[in-house]
Amino acid sequence: MKIIDYFTEATTFLKTSATDKAEVFATLATALVNNEKVTDSAKLIKALEKRETEGPTGVGDGLAIPHCSSSTVTKPSIAIMTLEKAVDWQSLDNKPVDIIFMITTPEQGGEQHLQALAKLAGFLGKSEVVTQIRAAKNFADILKAFIEPVTDHDKMKTDGHYDVIGITACPTGIAHTYMAKEKMEEAAKAMGLTIKVETQGRSGNENVLTATDIANAKAIILGIDKKIMGMDRFKGVSYLETSTKDVIYHAPNVIQDALNDKHLTIGKGGNDEVGELSLKNFKYVTKNLLGGVSRMLPFVVAGGIILGIGFLLDSGKTGKDFGVTRDVAAWFSGLGKVIFGIMVPILGAYVCYSIVGPQGLLPGMTAGLIANAPGMLYDAENKTGWANTWGRLFPDSISNFNSGFFGALIGGYLVAFAVYGCQKGFARFHPSLRGVRDIVLIPVLTALAAGVLMFGLNIPLGYLNYGLSLGLKAIADYNLNALIGIIIGLMMAADMGGPINKAAYVFGTLTIDATQTAYERIRSTNGGTVFMACAMLAGMVPPLTLALCTRMFKKYWTKKDVEQGNTNYFLASCFITEGAIPFAAADSKRTIPSIMVGSAITGAIVSGFGVTLAAPHGGVFVFPLLQIQDNGKNWFSISNHGASIGVAVLISVIALIIGSFISALILGYWRMHDVKNNKITLAI
Repeated sequence: MKIIDYFTEATTFLKTSATDKAEVFATLATALVNNEKVTDSAKLIKALEKRETEGPTGVGDGLAIPHCSSSTVTKPSIAIMTLEKAVDWQSLDNKPVDIIFMITTPEQGGEQHLQALAKLAGFLGKSEVVTQIRAAKNFADILKAFIEPVTDHDKMKTDGHYDVIGITACPTGIAHTYMAKEKMEEAAKAMGLTIKVETQGRSGNENVLTATDIANAKAIILGIDKKIMGMDRFKGVSYLETSTKDVIYHAPNVIQDALNDKHLTIGKGGNDEVGELSLKNFKYVTKNLLGGVSRMLPFVVAGGIILGIGFLLDSGKTGKDFGVTRDVAAWFSGLGKVIFGIMVPILGAYVCYSIVGPQGLLPGMTAGLIANAPGMLYDAENKTGWANTWGRLFPDSISNFNSGFFGALIGGYLVAFAVYGCQKGFARFHPSLRGVRDIVLIPVLTALAAGVLMFGLNIPLGYLNYGLSLGLKAIADYNLNALIGIIIGLMMAADMGGPINKAAYVFGTLTIDATQTAYERIRSTNGGTVFMACAMLAGMVPPLTLALCTRMFKKYWTKKDVEQGNTNYFLASCFITEGAIPFAAADSKRTIPSIMVGSAITGAIVSGFGVTLAAPHGGVFVFPLLQIQDNGKNWFSISNHGASIGVAVLISVIALIIGSFISALILGYWRMHDVKNNKITLAI
């Protein structure tokens, strides 16, 4: 179908006086019902609003393309509205919208939905089309805007000799993918250049670039917001990589930079998931370590929460067997402990994997397992048979070999060199022997390398880990918990999900599962620790701060900010610190220092009063697992179990409120001052 086949005059409204998104949806939905393309306007509006929560449909330059598939739609259509006065649409460029094309298709018409979006985005990527639509006085003018003249210049070349080639791809694979393509083609045409652009959209890859295209191009541009398929094609080839947004708004400059060899990258090929096998991969230390941490976190969260359920079901019990005294509690605690115990091996496995790919999983996990110091390898009490097989090789005075988190990180990283060496050394194996190489030779050699490496590494790292536990004991003995709470609070808010935040969070989770007696001074009877409580509660402050600030100082935020701030109440309650990231990205100068103050205050209060937590995640949903640590070293102490939980929850809520309100006031007054002095310009 042609794009104009989706239009009807009865569902086209020009120069209307609608004042907001809701009125636009209501008018167009009613028209679609009256035109027998939709059976239930309320249901359609609900589907459209749901799509709006998944990401902005305002694509920039005053354009919006709301869309949905719904069972209430009987015929696919595109309803059109232009406005006399632009309205806010939470667009990507923060500009208001005055042109709306609303696409609706039946639930079974998913492919039509995508095709219509792609075609429409292609047309709306042309500035002359948008100009014609804004000037349109009737439906016939709209139709004229979508008739594309064909010239000799526009005809597709088939000899594979293009001046400019490119690929566009956005996370959803719909609007921005095709608008970037059109903008790139429009700019190339204006510059007198021939061009071919491959789109990697939701409905598949179209106009795929060939080896001939790549070999003969004067400039190659990747306008992408995600990893793309087929990077092997660009091995050894220079290309300019940027975002779809940059292409949409600055296509002529992007093309000129590519032609002038500015900001180019040399393609390395490799698979799409991990990248090429290269020593260069070892340079990205933070990226590799976070690659392991991100894979580990689901095990931490799931295992920790299930373990916490076991503690909750054993409420009322005391002693060293707390959590497993009741049968039902023991079932949950056992399962949680097993899952929780996998986190360190998973960390080692995926640190190695992020550097050298799938062959790194075995040696990386082996390093992580050894870092956990299993009893088969080290057992200070049982030193015969299958127990203590490595520990018996050392003097009896050496008994602690648990290198834990640090061992998995460092071991996974270092053993990647062994994997790299094996893969490079055996690269020229005869094809008939590659199965033996990949399934037997490399796994056995790299596993042995992991064993040798960790055998030596566990000694210094084990004592480092033990020393840290003694340090934590000293902190508790000298009543310095509040100081550590301040540090954890600052770290949790510093980058909201980045490496600093993750370091503080992982530290908290590791103290929950600590078995050394030196940790007992920071633990409660339910296995929780003050540092885990600090990490979670301080991490809830940033999103709650933005939720409060956008409400208390509404005048000094955009409408989009206020709406986004409302969702942060829920994100804060679930301990999703990342809810504050959009605000920090837009105004890091004011936002980050403000939220760090509040998080530090909350951390100090929580740790000072000895509040502990036995679950690594969950927000308000794990508040029943909070407890006051009774060791006589806190600002406040209580021994009754039930009262301990109640007081811990009360202190935690007060700490959250105080920290968040102080941060909200700092940020709010700071923005108010700068708005009044024209240092901040609010988007209309």
